[in-house]
Amino acid sequence: MVGWSIGKHRLEVDVRAPFLTILLDEEKMLEHVIPTHLLGDYPLVVGKRKVVLRRVRNLDVARSEVWIDGVKVPPSEDPIPRRKPPKDGMCEVHPGGTAGYREPGAMPAAKLACGICRVGLCNTCVSVDGVRCKSCFDKATAEMVVAERDLRIKGPLLGVALGALVFIFGLAFDIPRMAGIGLAAIVLVGIRVGMGYWKEKQEAKNRPSS
Repeated sequence: MVGWSIGKHRLEVDVRAPFLTILLDEEKMLEHVIPTHLLGDYPLVVGKRKVVLRRVRNLDVARSEVWIDGVKVPPSEDPIPRRKPPKDGMCEVHPGGTAGYREPGAMPAAKLACGICRVGLCNTCVSVDGVRCKSCFDKATAEMVVAERDLRIKGPLLGVALGALVFIFGLAFDIPRMAGIGLAAIVLVGIRVGMGYWKEKQEAKNRPSS
């Protein structure tokens, strides 16, 4: 189950055909409304935040994304706690109080601590998910990009590898039918990959900006 920590809340999407089940803090928020195959943007309210659940295509499989203020939020396997800052703590990453504070160089008070590295943060320096510092958020985003890329290529690579194995065995043991099946599998994977990329580009082109 995919999950995102947003402020004090936990948003999860349970994908079970034929509909998604969206849970907020383990309570059902929405079910029997969004078909698992349907793509598009679905606005939600999580606490006081406006969130967009975006269903996009990953080749021939739909997957879920969460966006806040135009920023894609990386998911997490476990809930990320919204930590209290140390008593009388100051923001440890604020750039010298230059973001509109009256006293130049004054460090603003920490309003919370990063749920990952525990660094003290003011409201300006917390990421859009309201629970991580921007450094930890960016690191999780980079890991998310790598994971999504791996998912995109893992299925096609496995299909091609199995098809090639069957094809080679068919040739080695002089079984034309087996070789033909292996070759057909490779061609089919190529067609599905091509169709998936084409559909993904069309959907990205036609999707309204949030």
